[in-house]
Amino acid sequence: MDLFAFKLDQVSLLILLCAGYLGAITLNGTIKYYASTAQGQIAERIVRRLRIAVLRAQAHSPERADGPALISVAISECEPIGYFGGSMLSVPVLQGGTLLTSLAFLFMQDVLMALAAVVMLPVQIAVLPRLQSRINVAVRKRVHATRSLSAALSGTPEFPAAPSSTSRERLRQIEELEAIRLRINEMKARLKSLYNFTSNLTPFFFFTVGGYLVIQNRLSIGALVAALAAYKEINPSLRELFGFLQAWSDARARYEEVTRTINSSKHRELAQP
Repeated sequence: MDLFAFKLDQVSLLILLCAGYLGAITLNGTIKYYASTAQGQIAERIVRRLRIAVLRAQAHSPERADGPALISVAISECEPIGYFGGSMLSVPVLQGGTLLTSLAFLFMQDVLMALAAVVMLPVQIAVLPRLQSRINVAVRKRVHATRSLSAALSGTPEFPAAPSSTSRERLRQIEELEAIRLRINEMKARLKSLYNFTSNLTPFFFFTVGGYLVIQNRLSIGALVAALAAYKEINPSLRELFGFLQAWSDARARYEEVTRTINSSKHRELAQP
């Protein structure tokens, strides 16, 4: 094989390809290490800024009436937002880059093989976001139910009724929160099952098309093996990207609730005489 101005025999080409592979995995590991470190730093800074905003809203809240709700926001709602914020750049760049590189390699091998690898992608894009939007609605309900329960357990003036009446109210809130969480788990399981099913259908098309091309002598066994190796990188990248979109929707819902709580606390402060 002629490579630029050098003529390589089989052994030299093998050594060169193996050295290139070693350099690629070393570079990949280094990039992922620094990306993970930067992701953690960004996430913690976002969490810190959100919690500072919540603490400021609590400090200016009239008679600390919003204290339990703000404490619940600062503890349980800020961290998922921060963790997603840290991955906003790293996941699309790393996983998206891996996906595009693998697809480009498949298109270089055979167009039909590449199309078979992404045949279920339009179905996933059309169906999965709709299920995720329903999960987001349930997540907002869970946030409100958690705040109400936190306010009840903190003994705020919001619940001045008799002890027996208050206990029944708290039990009702606990049961309501349990029902919401079970509904969220059921919808997440449905979403995960649908994604796994559609993802597992892809190898069926991939093997069918690839085997047919080999039988018709349009594709060599070596090219099919190389295409299978490239496909093994596509599925994890797609899973990471869909998980990123799911986390994006969840973090957006949480952020809307956090900002709504902070703004409502500020409005009540301004309304005081």
